[in-house]
Amino acid sequence: MRSTRDSVAALAKVSSATVSRVYNNPDAVSEDLRQRVFEAARILGYAPNPLAASLRRKGTGTLAFVEFNKTGRPYYWGSFSSFDWFFGRAVRGVQKVIGQSSWQLRFYRVGNQEELKLLEKQCDGILAYDVDTPQELSLFDGITIPAVLSHHIGDDEQGCIVRTDNLYGGELQGRYLKEMGCEKPLYITGYVESVEPHAKRLEGFLRVYPQAKVISTAIGSPASIASIQDQVEQLLAVRSIDALAAVNDLTLFDLLMRCPMDLPAVGYDASPFSSLLGKRVASVDIQSGRLYQKATEKLLSMLAGKQEASTTILPHLVRDVQ
Repeated sequence: MRSTRDSVAALAKVSSATVSRVYNNPDAVSEDLRQRVFEAARILGYAPNPLAASLRRKGTGTLAFVEFNKTGRPYYWGSFSSFDWFFGRAVRGVQKVIGQSSWQLRFYRVGNQEELKLLEKQCDGILAYDVDTPQELSLFDGITIPAVLSHHIGDDEQGCIVRTDNLYGGELQGRYLKEMGCEKPLYITGYVESVEPHAKRLEGFLRVYPQAKVISTAIGSPASIASIQDQVEQLLAVRSIDALAAVNDLTLFDLLMRCPMDLPAVGYDASPFSSLLGKRVASVDIQSGRLYQKATEKLLSMLAGKQEASTTILPHLVRDVQ
């Protein structure tokens, strides 16, 4: 006998409407109720029918996961294959919500507003990945379907947003080194004039260490660390620094492998590649999976008419990555 929404509701001891909300608007249901419904569905072998659900909603039943074409920039972190893991964590966060719903997800890459507006006829809502410039934000002017934007958006932007707080993240780096008893840290960064998250992280760090030494380089380029290696080694030789922080783990790890040093160190992003170092370091974890899970929950709430445009700032964590 085929299991139905009603049979799941009966086993979970909830209403059929609650089962529907669990699959279509999970943010409106408590974690306890969600788990009861999912367990009942597992026992009965129930899965929602995306086609039937979309017909009931009179929509496409599809959500668009949108990336933007960022070619031509002197620096963009997402262009480096060493950051593919970040995208994977973000997608898993989306899948954690979508996979237990009646919605389907499709992936798109767009470069202008015309391409973005074409999606209005192909999907019911948009999850925008790494909106990080005013120009990208302006592409959503006139978009009529619900959209949630993440994650490097500026502090004062308007719309339905789930974002990180790079200023606070930089402060966390500084606080970590303070707790380690460090007094003379070196901070490695780059592109602070053109990449707002880098500028914010540095600003946050300098709130804790106003007199910190700062070295800027072409982050991500093959010669970026080689170009500053002599400066770092000279600072080490005269004991002008007692700790190290960097704008991201990619930069921190590259430096530590070229210039082995027994100093407290903190990076940014909680990269999975720390095992290559063979030493203990810390990193700021912006929780990309949780961030995009929250963005997806927010989008489903908007589609259910339960959520108005607002900004959610996800907290960071500092944790040991080795």
